[in-house]
Amino acid sequence: MKMKKIFALLISCAFVQLSQAQTMKDAINELQNENYIKAKQGFLSLKGEEQTLESFLYLGNVYLNLGATDSAQYYYQKAELATDAYGSIAKARLAIMANKDSNEVKSHIEKALTQSKRRSADVFFQAAYLAFQPKPTNAQQFIGYAAEANRLAPNNHYYALVYGDLYLALGIGGKAMGKYEDVVAADPNNVLANIRIGSLYYASMNYPTAIEYLEKANALNPNFSIAHKELGELYLRTKQNDKAVVEFKKYILLNDNDARIKANYSWFLYQLKEYQKAIDESNVFKASDSSNYAYYRVLAYSNFELKNYKEAQASMDKFWKYSAGSKITALDYGYSGKIAGANNDTSSAIKYLKSAVALDTNNADLQSEYAKALYNAKRYKESISEYKRRIGMKKSAGSFDYYYLGRAYFSNGEYVCADTTFGDLTRMQPKYADGYLWRAKSMVEQEDMKNLKGIASANYLKYIELASSDIVKNKSNLVSAYTYLAYVALTQKDNAKAKEYFSKLLEVDPSNKNAQDEIKKLSK
Repeated sequence: MKMKKIFALLISCAFVQLSQAQTMKDAINELQNENYIKAKQGFLSLKGEEQTLESFLYLGNVYLNLGATDSAQYYYQKAELATDAYGSIAKARLAIMANKDSNEVKSHIEKALTQSKRRSADVFFQAAYLAFQPKPTNAQQFIGYAAEANRLAPNNHYYALVYGDLYLALGIGGKAMGKYEDVVAADPNNVLANIRIGSLYYASMNYPTAIEYLEKANALNPNFSIAHKELGELYLRTKQNDKAVVEFKKYILLNDNDARIKANYSWFLYQLKEYQKAIDESNVFKASDSSNYAYYRVLAYSNFELKNYKEAQASMDKFWKYSAGSKITALDYGYSGKIAGANNDTSSAIKYLKSAVALDTNNADLQSEYAKALYNAKRYKESISEYKRRIGMKKSAGSFDYYYLGRAYFSNGEYVCADTTFGDLTRMQPKYADGYLWRAKSMVEQEDMKNLKGIASANYLKYIELASSDIVKNKSNLVSAYTYLAYVALTQKDNAKAKEYFSKLLEVDPSNKNAQDEIKKLSK
């Protein structure tokens, strides 16, 4: 009887060990299927002996792909305690995360390969996978390891797919496609291979073929969330909005209603300029997650683009309330500044935009916004400085940058610089009437008004030519132009020309008393 109990106990232990091994295998399969949420759940559910230091390396990879860098680092630090090849791989990963010298990374990899006697396809693969951070970086440094993993385990289709991914990261799309197609040739029902081929066609803007492959992937197995995401994006790009919503909903559900996934969906809608849809979806999501700052970000940005400035401000306030301790981007500061400006809060607009350009010193659009905010606040000297910085940036400055720089010079009394700047503007935009108008005004300020030389005449004449198509809108400035031209003619004793200009002025403004009086004098 006692022996039976011992035997039963041994069978039970063996069964548990088998079950545990299967659980570990399932978690790895989910990782290699790129179902990271399920992989995370699988690895975190491992208990006792099954929760090995090797499993912590895999869990670190899961968190890395989920964008949770701190959690990834935590598990890599646990994994590096291993004295085998996987511990060395973890050390290499931590060296990369700490921006250590590439030689240090390579020494850890070489140690791992030596520890595995250079016979383990998985160790070579883990070495190759160090390129993913989570997007491939320095692919050339790691692709050789992927090639060796692929050689040692030619039937491991995931190794082949990652090998292709590294080719893609190097810009060798043809070889990447070749690896993906090799997998499909060997296994036509490989979902990830069909997804990758679809994604490559997506990247090359061959949307119909991309949709074909991704729909095939979904038909093979509807549980691969990434296929639903890509299809959702493609349906949106091809204006199949109803289908897109269905796919994104499936994508979210397959990721257990993960808040990050919901936020990414809302953000994608914003990027596509589907602002109202982004607002609608974000409002639904925040109903059950009211402190998630990512939803308020999308709501603020999208409402601003739709000119719902009060709603944008309310959402931006919530964003700042709930985003404490989170990563704030230059765009967050930029939109905060633009929204504040739209709500006539000039001081806040300048404060936020100053932070934006400090955080992203190469963002030309934010630099323009900051310079304009200073101009609106009548801080002309500072505005001039910021516009000059904008014009010196790599991205070519736009006509409005030159226009407001010229206006800032003018308002600051620097008329020669204003003249030069508006000259640049008229060369950029030869049919922009206001460029000629403000160049003429800048020239007038340099003249002796008691002895007009007519240096602004050519620009005023060009302004009249371009602006006369809308007399109602341009009435005031047309009156100024004709008045100047008429008095230049009087200074030059060309009374006939002066009378002609005063008469044209009256066509624009029939009740102009000054023009009426001057014509009476000239008619005597």
